[in-house]
Amino acid sequence: MSLRPQAGEPDPRGGDCVACGCCCHHGPLTVHLTESDESRMGEELLRRWTEVHARSGFRFVRNAGERCACLDVSVPGRFPCVVYERRPDDCRVFRAASAGCLEARRLGRLGSPIG
Repeated sequence: MSLRPQAGEPDPRGGDCVACGCCCHHGPLTVHLTESDESRMGEELLRRWTEVHARSGFRFVRNAGERCACLDVSVPGRFPCVVYERRPDDCRVFRAASAGCLEARRLGRLGSPIG
């Protein structure tokens, strides 16, 4: 499931991220967790929002269809992250107005990983 592509330039400080949500619409096995992510999230959040991939043994954020399970879609047009303060490093390094952000806005979803 993709969102409508977003027109215009994003706020480089992230001020319109919650109104966009395109980067959080992606396929399964996109957001992986490191040991520090697991420690920061704690057991309760890990149990609720993540799963260990059987073949690789890596932990990933669950994917609810074509979007991150941590994305709250209960209010139309709003896309807050329910674990934002404890989000994984994969999400922390993704910056507003970056090349990935612009691509996600153009597609209405995060593009496929390279290689």
